Amino acid sequence: MSAELQIKVCGMRDPHNLEEVCSLAPEYVGFIFFERSKRFLGSAPDPALFTIPGPGIRKVGVFVDEELKRVRKAVDSYGLDMVQLHGNESVAYCRSLSGEAVQVIKALDPASSPMDPDSWEGAADLLLFDSAGTGSGGTGRKFDWTLLENRALPVPFLLSGGIGPEDAALVRALELKGFMGVDVNSRFERSPGLKDLISLKKFITEIRK
Repeated sequence: MSAELQIKVCGMRDPHNLEEVCSLAPEYVGFIFFERSKRFLGSAPDPALFTIPGPGIRKVGVFVDEELKRVRKAVDSYGLDMVQLHGNESVAYCRSLSGEAVQVIKALDPASSPMDPDSWEGAADLLLFDSAGTGSGGTGRKFDWTLLENRALPVPFLLSGGIGPEDAALVRALELKGFMGVDVNSRFERSPGLKDLISLKKFITEIRK
């Protein structure tokens, strides 16, 4: 199972650092369009940034309770392959985007979000489980992964929240139905938006053993 796990590296915004990260061939790279994030791209990011990953790496735009028209505009303007919805977006909101030229990742807190298998079927291509805080977005802290055991989930999912360089063996040992990969961010940074290539490369190598 571990050989099939996918890697998403989120919070990219520096062109040179993005090139370095893409040289490690993650399956996804994430760009944050939420202005209250420390890794916010800015109101008018350079379109050239989004050409760096190339066709083999999927570009994910991260949004939090954004107007649909602005999400669609970002998808068109920057050639996003996927959108990650990290707020309180409804099933109907997600379904309105699903089936268009972009795929949908819906972030949920497994401790508080509804887990009805029928709720997200046809509305999201992937789920992303993260620990929610008092504000918007993730907390960078782990949640109890056993909450996902014996769950009848509607679509495959990524695991997020406080995953760091030391967690590769734990991730590889997980046996969770529908578990597709991990989303990493703050625990692999030298500063917000700037990833540490040494620790990231070691982690990816270990995951892909």
